[in-house]
Amino acid sequence: MLVEDDPDQLADLSHALKVAEFSVLEASNQDEAITQLKDADLDILVSDIILDGDFDAGFKLANYVREHYAQLPIIFLSERREADDIWQGHQLGAVDYLAKPLHTPLLIQKLHNLLRITQGRKTYQQDFITALVDAQLQIQPNQAQISWRHQPVQLTLTEFEMLNEFARHPADTLISYDALTKATQGVVERNTINTHICRIRQAFRKQDPQFDHIQNVYGRGYKWRP
Repeated sequence: MLVEDDPDQLADLSHALKVAEFSVLEASNQDEAITQLKDADLDILVSDIILDGDFDAGFKLANYVREHYAQLPIIFLSERREADDIWQGHQLGAVDYLAKPLHTPLLIQKLHNLLRITQGRKTYQQDFITALVDAQLQIQPNQAQISWRHQPVQLTLTEFEMLNEFARHPADTLISYDALTKATQGVVERNTINTHICRIRQAFRKQDPQFDHIQNVYGRGYKWRP
Protein backbone atom coordinates (compact mmCIF):
# COMPACT_ATOMS: atom_id res chain seq x y z
CA MET A 1 0.00 0.00 0.00
CA LEU A 2 1.16 3.52 -0.86
CA VAL A 3 -0.14 6.33 1.38
CA GLU A 4 0.44 9.87 0.09
CA ASP A 5 -1.80 12.94 0.35
CA ASP A 6 -0.29 14.87 -2.58
CA PRO A 7 -2.27 13.62 -5.61
CA ASP A 8 0.54 14.32 -8.08
CA GLN A 9 3.16 12.53 -5.98
CA LEU A 10 0.76 9.65 -5.38
CA ALA A 11 0.04 9.27 -9.09
CA ASP A 12 3.70 9.55 -10.14
CA LEU A 13 5.06 7.13 -7.55
CA SER A 14 2.22 4.67 -8.02
CA HIS A 15 2.89 4.66 -11.76
CA ALA A 16 6.62 4.07 -11.22
CA LEU A 17 5.92 1.14 -8.90
CA LYS A 18 3.46 -0.40 -11.34
CA VAL A 19 6.01 -0.07 -14.15
CA ALA A 20 8.39 -1.98 -11.83
CA GLU A 21 5.68 -4.69 -11.68
CA PHE A 22 4.39 -4.04 -8.17
CA SER A 23 0.69 -4.21 -7.39
CA VAL A 24 -0.18 -0.93 -5.67
CA LEU A 25 -3.11 -0.13 -3.39
CA GLU A 26 -3.42 3.64 -2.94
CA ALA A 27 -4.60 5.73 0.01
CA SER A 28 -4.47 9.49 0.51
CA ASN A 29 -4.83 9.72 4.30
CA GLN A 30 -4.63 7.76 7.53
CA ASP A 31 -8.33 6.86 7.76
CA GLU A 32 -8.48 5.65 4.17
CA ALA A 33 -5.38 3.52 4.72
CA ILE A 34 -6.81 1.91 7.87
CA THR A 35 -10.11 1.15 6.12
CA GLN A 36 -8.32 -0.55 3.23
CA LEU A 37 -5.95 -2.43 5.52
CA LYS A 38 -8.89 -4.33 7.00
CA ASP A 39 -9.70 -5.94 3.65
CA ALA A 40 -6.26 -6.15 2.06
CA ASP A 41 -3.50 -8.75 2.15
CA LEU A 42 -0.43 -6.52 2.00
CA ASP A 43 3.27 -7.26 1.76
CA ILE A 44 4.58 -3.74 2.52
CA LEU A 45 3.24 -0.35 3.64
CA VAL A 46 4.89 2.78 2.21
CA SER A 47 3.65 5.99 3.82
CA ASP A 48 4.29 9.70 4.00
CA ILE A 49 4.28 11.10 7.54
CA ILE A 50 2.46 14.41 7.04
CA LEU A 51 -1.02 13.59 5.72
CA ASP A 52 -3.91 16.03 5.25
CA GLY A 53 -2.27 18.61 7.48
CA ASP A 54 -1.66 16.17 10.35
CA PHE A 55 2.05 16.44 11.09
CA ASP A 56 2.21 12.96 12.68
CA ALA A 57 -0.43 11.04 10.72
CA GLY A 58 2.08 8.56 9.31
CA PHE A 59 3.39 7.82 12.79
CA LYS A 60 -0.17 7.31 14.05
CA LEU A 61 -0.80 4.94 11.16
CA ALA A 62 2.35 3.01 12.09
CA ASN A 63 1.11 2.67 15.68
CA TYR A 64 -2.13 1.17 14.37
CA VAL A 65 -0.23 -1.20 12.09
CA ARG A 66 2.07 -2.37 14.89
CA GLU A 67 -0.97 -3.14 17.05
CA HIS A 68 -3.02 -4.97 14.42
CA TYR A 69 -0.53 -6.13 11.75
CA ALA A 70 2.69 -6.48 13.72
CA GLN A 71 4.80 -8.02 10.95
CA LEU A 72 3.79 -5.72 8.10
CA PRO A 73 6.97 -3.89 7.00
CA ILE A 74 6.74 -0.09 6.93
CA ILE A 75 8.82 2.35 4.90
CA PHE A 76 8.39 6.05 5.65
CA LEU A 77 8.76 8.76 3.01
CA SER A 78 8.97 12.32 4.30
CA GLU A 79 10.32 15.83 3.97
CA ARG A 80 10.94 15.68 7.72
CA ARG A 81 14.67 14.97 7.90
CA GLU A 82 15.58 15.77 11.50
CA ALA A 83 17.40 13.06 13.41
CA ASP A 84 14.58 12.91 15.97
CA ASP A 85 12.02 12.23 13.23
CA ILE A 86 14.11 9.43 11.75
CA TRP A 87 14.69 7.97 15.22
CA GLN A 88 10.96 8.06 15.96
CA GLY A 89 10.20 6.31 12.69
CA HIS A 90 12.57 3.47 13.51
CA GLN A 91 11.26 3.29 17.08
CA LEU A 92 7.85 2.60 15.58
CA GLY A 93 9.33 -0.36 13.74
CA ALA A 94 9.87 1.13 10.29
CA VAL A 95 12.38 -0.82 8.24
CA ASP A 96 13.47 2.37 6.49
CA TYR A 97 12.99 6.13 6.38
CA LEU A 98 13.59 7.80 3.02
CA ALA A 99 13.82 11.56 2.64
CA LYS A 100 11.98 13.52 -0.02
CA PRO A 101 12.60 14.40 -2.76
CA LEU A 102 12.61 10.66 -3.24
CA HIS A 103 15.10 8.73 -5.37
CA THR A 104 12.53 6.30 -6.77
CA PRO A 105 15.00 3.59 -7.92
CA LEU A 106 16.26 3.34 -4.32
CA LEU A 107 12.73 2.72 -3.03
CA ILE A 108 12.12 0.13 -5.74
CA GLN A 109 15.31 -1.73 -4.81
CA LYS A 110 14.37 -1.74 -1.12
CA LEU A 111 10.91 -3.07 -1.96
CA HIS A 112 12.44 -5.89 -4.00
CA ASN A 113 14.76 -6.71 -1.09
CA LEU A 114 11.86 -6.85 1.36
CA LEU A 115 9.87 -9.12 -0.93
CA ARG A 116 12.83 -11.50 -1.17
CA ILE A 117 12.70 -11.84 2.61
CA THR A 118 8.97 -12.54 2.51
CA GLN A 119 9.27 -15.10 -0.27
CA GLY A 120 12.29 -16.74 1.35
CA ARG A 121 10.27 -17.56 4.46
CA LYS A 122 7.95 -19.76 2.41
CA THR A 123 10.74 -22.31 1.90
CA TYR A 124 11.01 -23.06 5.62
CA GLN A 125 9.18 -25.77 7.51
CA GLN A 126 6.08 -24.73 9.44
CA ASP A 127 6.73 -26.16 12.90
CA PHE A 128 8.57 -24.35 15.66
CA ILE A 129 12.21 -25.40 15.85
CA THR A 130 14.62 -24.96 18.75
CA ALA A 131 17.25 -22.33 18.04
CA LEU A 132 20.87 -23.43 18.05
CA VAL A 133 21.86 -20.38 20.08
CA ASP A 134 19.58 -21.11 23.07
CA ALA A 135 17.21 -23.97 23.90
CA GLN A 136 14.70 -21.51 25.37
CA LEU A 137 14.31 -19.77 22.00
CA GLN A 138 12.05 -21.35 19.39
CA ILE A 139 11.59 -20.19 15.82
CA GLN A 140 8.80 -20.67 13.28
CA PRO A 141 10.53 -19.38 10.14
CA ASN A 142 7.74 -19.43 7.57
CA GLN A 143 5.49 -17.37 9.88
CA ALA A 144 8.35 -15.20 11.20
CA GLN A 145 7.28 -16.02 14.74
CA ILE A 146 9.35 -16.69 17.82
CA SER A 147 8.76 -18.01 21.30
CA TRP A 148 10.94 -17.26 24.34
CA ARG A 149 10.40 -19.49 27.36
CA HIS A 150 7.12 -20.62 25.78
CA GLN A 151 5.84 -17.04 25.42
CA PRO A 152 5.38 -15.30 22.05
CA VAL A 153 7.60 -12.31 21.27
CA GLN A 154 6.31 -9.81 18.72
CA LEU A 155 8.90 -8.66 16.17
CA THR A 156 8.68 -6.97 12.80
CA LEU A 157 9.74 -8.99 9.77
CA THR A 158 13.19 -7.42 9.57
CA GLU A 159 13.71 -7.78 13.33
CA PHE A 160 12.81 -11.45 12.98
CA GLU A 161 15.43 -11.89 10.25
CA MET A 162 18.05 -10.21 12.46
CA LEU A 163 17.16 -12.42 15.42
CA ASN A 164 17.22 -15.49 13.20
CA GLU A 165 20.84 -14.67 12.36
CA PHE A 166 21.65 -15.11 16.06
CA ALA A 167 19.40 -18.16 16.37
CA ARG A 168 21.19 -20.25 13.77
CA HIS A 169 24.64 -19.87 15.34
CA PRO A 170 26.00 -21.19 18.64
CA ALA A 171 26.00 -18.84 21.63
CA ASP A 172 28.96 -16.44 21.86
CA THR A 173 29.33 -16.34 18.06
CA LEU A 174 30.14 -12.85 16.83
CA ILE A 175 27.32 -11.62 14.60
CA SER A 176 28.85 -8.79 12.62
CA TYR A 177 27.11 -5.66 11.38
CA ASP A 178 27.56 -6.94 7.82
CA ALA A 179 25.91 -10.26 8.70
CA LEU A 180 22.86 -8.47 10.10
CA THR A 181 22.63 -6.26 7.03
CA LYS A 182 22.83 -9.30 4.74
CA ALA A 183 20.21 -11.12 6.83
CA THR A 184 17.75 -8.37 5.93
CA GLN A 185 18.75 -8.25 2.25
CA GLY A 186 20.33 -4.85 2.87
CA VAL A 187 17.06 -3.32 4.07
CA VAL A 188 18.50 -2.57 7.52
CA GLU A 189 21.58 -0.42 7.07
CA ARG A 190 24.59 -0.08 9.34
CA ASN A 191 23.49 3.23 10.88
CA THR A 192 20.13 1.84 12.05
CA ILE A 193 21.18 -1.61 13.28
CA ASN A 194 21.49 -0.54 16.91
CA THR A 195 17.97 0.92 16.91
CA HIS A 196 16.59 -2.39 15.66
CA ILE A 197 18.62 -4.35 18.23
CA CYS A 198 17.21 -2.11 20.98
CA ARG A 199 13.68 -2.85 19.75
CA ILE A 200 14.40 -6.59 19.77
CA ARG A 201 15.62 -6.38 23.37
CA GLN A 202 12.53 -4.38 24.34
CA ALA A 203 10.26 -7.00 22.76
CA PHE A 204 11.91 -9.78 24.77
CA ARG A 205 11.75 -7.76 27.98
CA LYS A 206 7.98 -7.50 27.70
CA GLN A 207 7.96 -11.25 28.37
CA ASP A 208 11.15 -11.48 30.41
CA PRO A 209 12.20 -8.25 32.20
CA GLN A 210 15.62 -9.78 32.98
CA PHE A 211 16.44 -10.54 29.34
CA ASP A 212 20.01 -9.45 28.62
CA HIS A 213 21.38 -12.03 26.19
CA ILE A 214 22.16 -9.79 23.19
CA GLN A 215 25.41 -8.00 24.00
CA ASN A 216 27.32 -5.34 22.05
CA VAL A 217 30.83 -6.11 20.84
CA TYR A 218 32.16 -2.61 20.33
CA GLY A 219 32.94 -1.75 16.72
CA ARG A 220 32.31 -5.30 15.51
CA GLY A 221 28.72 -6.40 16.11
CA TYR A 222 26.87 -8.43 18.74
CA LYS A 223 26.91 -11.75 20.56
CA TRP A 224 24.19 -13.84 22.17
CA ARG A 225 25.45 -14.53 25.69
CA PRO A 226 24.02 -17.65 27.36
